[in-house]
Amino acid sequence: MVRDQASNSVVFRMGNCSGDCAVSVMDLTKVYGELKAVDGISLCVRNGEIFGFLGPNGAGKTTTVRMLVGLTRITGGNAMICGHDVIREYKRVRGLIGVVPDISNLYSGLTCLQNLISAKMYGVPRGVRRERVERLLKFFGLLGDEGCEV
Repeated sequence: MVRDQASNSVVFRMGNCSGDCAVSVMDLTKVYGELKAVDGISLCVRNGEIFGFLGPNGAGKTTTVRMLVGLTRITGGNAMICGHDVIREYKRVRGLIGVVPDISNLYSGLTCLQNLISAKMYGVPRGVRRERVERLLKFFGLLGDEGCEV
C-alpha cells in the first residue's frame, strides 16, 4: 500500500500472490460500542492491480486499513492478504505487506537505537536484530548518533 501523492489516497500495490486476489475482504465489519465504523464491506484487489481506497472523513478507510494490517481487531467478516488470513496467519501477513503511515510511527522520548530495537514486536529473530539495526543505522547515516532522541 502506498499513498498516491496526486490524490492523497491510500493505494494498495501487491504483487507475486498466487491467487486471484492479492487483497480479499468479505463482509468486513468493525464495531466500537454502538458505532459501526465499518459496515460489512467486501472487495477484491487483484494481483498486480493498483487500487485507490477513497471516501469522506469518517467513512472507515483508516479503520479498514488498520484491520488489514493487524493493528485493529476485526469484529466480523474476514480478510485475506495473498491468500493468508489476517487473523490466523498474522505473522505471515506482516511479512508480505508494508505500510507507510502519513504520520511518524517513531516513539518520541526513545533514542534511534531504542526505536529500531522494537523490531522484536515485528517478529525479527533475536540473533538477527543487532545486525539489522547496525545496517539500518549505517544506511540512514545515523551510526554514532544512535543514542540521540527522536
